[in-house]
Amino acid sequence: MSFNIDPNPPVATHHDIYPAIDPTAAFTGKTYTSKTVLVTGASRGIGQIIALFFAKAGADVALTARSSLDETVALIKKSVPDAKILTFAADVKDASRSEEVVEQVVKQFGHLDILVANAGTANAMGKLMGDQDANAWWNVVETNVLGVYSYVRPSLKHLSKTSGYVLILTSVGGIARFATGSDYLISKHAIIRLAELIALEYPSVKAVSIHPGGVLTQLSAGSGMPKETFVDTPELAAGTALALTSGRFDWLSPRYIDASWDLGDIEKLKDAIVAKDALINKLALP
Repeated sequence: MSFNIDPNPPVATHHDIYPAIDPTAAFTGKTYTSKTVLVTGASRGIGQIIALFFAKAGADVALTARSSLDETVALIKKSVPDAKILTFAADVKDASRSEEVVEQVVKQFGHLDILVANAGTANAMGKLMGDQDANAWWNVVETNVLGVYSYVRPSLKHLSKTSGYVLILTSVGGIARFATGSDYLISKHAIIRLAELIALEYPSVKAVSIHPGGVLTQLSAGSGMPKETFVDTPELAAGTALALTSGRFDWLSPRYIDASWDLGDIEKLKDAIVAKDALINKLALP
């Protein structure tokens, strides 16, 4: 399967935590104390570890998922016994519920600083679009697009007040072209553009779309992708999320970032990236 993407970007790549995103200082210094972070899809996998990292860095965390969040709460409490945690059972496609969750988070914690839109879904790869069930195809698009927007929309007024962040967990599939994954690829492409439009419409809010890497999760295990694709840890994505909300990389808003890329190397390319408006969705003539 070809992704039609340069396999050798001009930066080092990683599969786990590396120096530029090492969270040790954030953990020991509790650098996110007084910050409020809302994470969707936090019951397992990448969302669970992102929530853990922010809690270990001192943040108050609000967690949403359709399934039980007990495991995530226990994991956080084991590392941070005094962590402040709110949990909400919610389907990201229920926009009314999403708005209720956001307002409850702000009511309980006083403000919102970071939204991590992580929840998503996928069908197994392998079917051409003409062979897929239309409702199953649309469910992926609806979950991955409306599921992000339903939290972004009510969060923006609060994030504008705190000059906060929106991190959208997308996929390399959003910039790839290959057959038999149209529902997933279209939805992930759309939310990359959504991050760009958030920053355009709300200049005080930083928005970044992140490919979390090839992480073996319950969802990805059923994707039909080769097992050798899944070589990255969820900690890689979580460390990247911390780094991107630390203030150091605010200039990357509203761009696309692959968590496997070395952010230290990306930083060295800052002038060229900004000058060429790189890492942005666009069409170009040859």
